Amino acid sequence: MTPRLDLATLEHLPREVAPRVDPCALAVGIVHLGIGAFHRAHQAVYTEHAIAAGGGDWGICGVTQRSPVVVEQLAPQDGLYTVTERDGAGDCVRVIGAVRETLWIGADLDAVMER
Repeated sequence: MTPRLDLATLEHLPREVAPRVDPCALAVGIVHLGIGAFHRAHQAVYTEHAIAAGGGDWGICGVTQRSPVVVEQLAPQDGLYTVTERDGAGDCVRVIGAVRETLWIGADLDAVMER
């Protein structure tokens, strides 16, 4: 059985799959309302690329407004998830580490307002 993705399993990932930044080195600097699939597949990926290229510690706090499902999925994985990029050359799988916190506004309104 494959272990669940989290900060403890990162050291076992191949270099080409691991996040381009050290997730533990990122402070929350961005609060994104609506951390759905589009944000995770595009904006969070671009944010991680920008940090890797230019430095900074602009980790993302993703806020879900509809349901706690995204928080329930990402929290046990320390905000880590995989993205598969497909093109004519094949597939490229990478773990994204830019999301450092997830909150559901229905249960975490005070934390959202503080962020």
